[in-house]
Amino acid sequence: MREIIKEYIQTWESRCYSDGLPDEAPDEIRHLVPSYKTIAMAILKNDLRDIGVEPKESKWYGVFKRIEIDARNNKPKQLKLL
Repeated sequence: MREIIKEYIQTWESRCYSDGLPDEAPDEIRHLVPSYKTIAMAILKNDLRDIGVEPKESKWYGVFKRIEIDARNNKPKQLKLL
């Protein structure tokens, strides 16, 4: 996570924030402007989508889901009461 945040800061500093990122941004433009508060909130929520980083899907996720679905389909059916 440190590397992702470090890269995020370096990207914005190279684009237009050569003096550094601001600590906070006004509420009206918070989603448009990078700030350390936005980074801190993303870390606290453990959700880096706020700073534009999409989570990577594990290569084993598909295998796990297939095993889970197969196990669900192989369960014995419940008997109906007459």
